[in-house]
Amino acid sequence: MDKFRNSTTRPAPRRKALTLALLVPLVSLTAVIGAGTAEAATDRTIKVVTYNVGDAGGLKADLVRLIETERPAVIGLQEVADREEVVKDAAAATGYVAIYETDRQAVKHNAILVRGNLTISGHGATEISPSSKVDPSTPGTGPAEPGDCGCWVPPKYINWVRVGGSEFQWVVGVAHLTPSAQRYDLNRELHNLQVRNTADWFSSRVAEPIVMGDFNAEPGSDLMTGLRRVAKAYSAPSHETRSIDHVWAKRDSAGSEVDALSGYGSDHRPVRARVTVTR
Repeated sequence: MDKFRNSTTRPAPRRKALTLALLVPLVSLTAVIGAGTAEAATDRTIKVVTYNVGDAGGLKADLVRLIETERPAVIGLQEVADREEVVKDAAAATGYVAIYETDRQAVKHNAILVRGNLTISGHGATEISPSSKVDPSTPGTGPAEPGDCGCWVPPKYINWVRVGGSEFQWVVGVAHLTPSAQRYDLNRELHNLQVRNTADWFSSRVAEPIVMGDFNAEPGSDLMTGLRRVAKAYSAPSHETRSIDHVWAKRDSAGSEVDALSGYGSDHRPVRARVTVTR
């Protein structure tokens, strides 16, 4: 079973479209039937989007347009700890469920949006690295305590959601790994730990796994070797000319409609992929 804390279930999904995004602590919930324009869910194919929103202005409009244009089953967001209300508002406007894990500030760095016609049977967060020392020039660093060096980054997590029916389920994880691993030894050591733990998370899932997000490395680089052993990446140039935002699925999967989408406000382009189980 996929692990998550403080879980409960709600046995009866409501029939009408969601009108409010849900701020949900670590519980299981059942999404309701979404708008008629939503693409029908299929057991063995899932459409997902990963988006590092960065410092994008007009984020609500960005997310609403992304949802209305693509209608993916799941959207994984990064860098949204300080924009929770905006994310929830965008979900409310489009009939999606917004999932934030709420017990730690660092875990709110990622969030997940799920289309309203999908059944959600669990969600949670798995730590892939503790608070760690990195090079002081790394974005997002600060002191661990007063007087300490400003070279600590918060813990990193895979936020995940499990969706699907009784016969077939997907578990979709969202991550954002430490940057600058090519340049600094401390960052490389931490990035390698995060990749190993992401691969372990991926391999241990009972439901069909996907993990996506900003990996701060090209999928074919030596930094991603640990995940390549167990998974296959779908990606496109998403950060200038670099393909650092990926969707990873099982090695025997098939991917289609893989693209980095233009016209959004972040310095990262959203990456879309449709993944199909072929075995």
